[in-house]
Amino acid sequence: MHRIAVLLLALALAAPAAAAAEIYRWVDGRGQVHYSDLPPAGVRQAQRIAAPPGQGAPQPARPPVVLFTSDCGATCAQAADYLRQRGVPFTLKSVDRDPALAAELRQRTGAFEVPVLFVGESMQRGYAPSVWDKMLEMSGYPAPDRPAPPAAAAAE
Repeated sequence: MHRIAVLLLALALAAPAAAAAEIYRWVDGRGQVHYSDLPPAGVRQAQRIAAPPGQGAPQPARPPVVLFTSDCGATCAQAADYLRQRGVPFTLKSVDRDPALAAELRQRTGAFEVPVLFVGESMQRGYAPSVWDKMLEMSGYPAPDRPAPPAAAAAE
């Protein structure tokens, strides 16, 4: 009984400290970004970031998501709706309304077919939810029914 009381007291005292933790961000001489809970020694330009409650480090940046579509009917509409329902922030580029976007699509894919999903530089032609799920999950966009991985698991 005494051990349980000590454990509960230790947890109660640790919770406020974890919630008020601060994270430091800096870029080294090689251009690599670092995060730490301790201020870096010998670094002049360290940015102090307040850690969100319950997290020890900021989530890594995710690559941008771009969906190329046109007025192709139900397939293009389903593709955009899928990303919205999943809660993925994305840029919608409708190639039939803008010749510059059509040229960009041809340049990036070598063809003029839609829908095309880009997650960073990864590309998938056609609407394929199971493939899109894997692309998004591998790039840090968790499935709606699964929580985001802890920052420690996503760290290098």
